[in-house]
Amino acid sequence: MNVKLYRYLIIILLIISSVAKSQNREFIIGSLIGFYGIENKGEIKDMYSQSNGKVWGTGGISAGLNVKHGFSKNSYGALEIRYIRKGSIYEFISSTGMGASESIHLNYFEIPLSFGLTIKLKKKHLLFEAGLAYARMFSSKMVISSLNPWDYSSKLTGFKRNDISYVAIIKYPVIRNEKLLLGCRFSYSLLTIHSLYKLYNMDYGVELYYLIITKQ
Repeated sequence: MNVKLYRYLIIILLIISSVAKSQNREFIIGSLIGFYGIENKGEIKDMYSQSNGKVWGTGGISAGLNVKHGFSKNSYGALEIRYIRKGSIYEFISSTGMGASESIHLNYFEIPLSFGLTIKLKKKHLLFEAGLAYARMFSSKMVISSLNPWDYSSKLTGFKRNDISYVAIIKYPVIRNEKLLLGCRFSYSLLTIHSLYKLYNMDYGVELYYLIITKQ
């Protein structure tokens, strides 16, 4: 992560802190960590057209901060600042008959902005959020297998730096004071993330949210 990115993070956090102090309605700040299945959809098989194999989902992680501001009793807005890794894994059988794989790792700084609803249950409640996320890729890596005669690392230069995706999340409080929430998240790119192939990021998985600051 470069120096400019750190500066952007500091500026955004300062803005959030100042806004939080000035609000009269509910304002909540929490930390988050996520574990996902990640996949590149679209023409990913075309990118690997020179060899026969399968493209699968692999594992990804995310961490950051979540800010929630109440609009009414049952609605709110949510802003996040997070690091998230996306990509995919390619599995193939080499000429020696051995199984092998190659991975694409795309690292993003992402800012999702969502509208949320509180859905009342008998004892607790569900939180449903949906919105858009802007992501800026700051590094990319392809783990190349020595068993593959084709070197696909040059394809990385075609990945675009910017990604816009839609996001949907369902959260549920898992402890009595409702400071710890378990969430299920899904996101999918709206625009292609590659200049030559129509590729899209997709991620799906679970997240944990811990509420740090609550202002009423």
